[in-house]
Amino acid sequence: MRTLVNLALNVVAIAIALWVVVAFVPGVDIVPPAANGFNEIGSTNEPGSSGTFIAVAIAFIVVNAVVTPVLRILGAPITCLTLGLFTLVINGAVLLLVERLLNQLDLGVGNLAIDGWWPAILGAVVLSLVSGVVNFFTSPVRRLANGGRS
Repeated sequence: MRTLVNLALNVVAIAIALWVVVAFVPGVDIVPPAANGFNEIGSTNEPGSSGTFIAVAIAFIVVNAVVTPVLRILGAPITCLTLGLFTLVINGAVLLLVERLLNQLDLGVGNLAIDGWWPAILGAVVLSLVSGVVNFFTSPVRRLANGGRS
């Protein structure tokens, strides 16, 4: 049960962070799914729809869980040489990878559109900061889900 609560809170935190990224970082947009003549339940086919942000957040969480550890291990020497700044490039690359995967797979959930490396890096920084703030405010709920243990 606590794993599901933590996963749901992570999805919400990333979705809120993506909304902030799209709102404030130029060059990063969420493109709604193509109108196919009918809307599924809860689908509005608008860039601001919460379903689109949640779908992109789930894709980001999956890619982040699978690819990021490998990139961090491979990039460890460069990260050490740059005193950690290469981590920003890794996070931007993961965001670009999510964009590429959503565009290639075309799952009908909407797409992430990023105009290049600098918007991706800035978007990754904003995404990390906002999701950290949201996770800070949801930590009491996480504590309750874990039975009161921190």
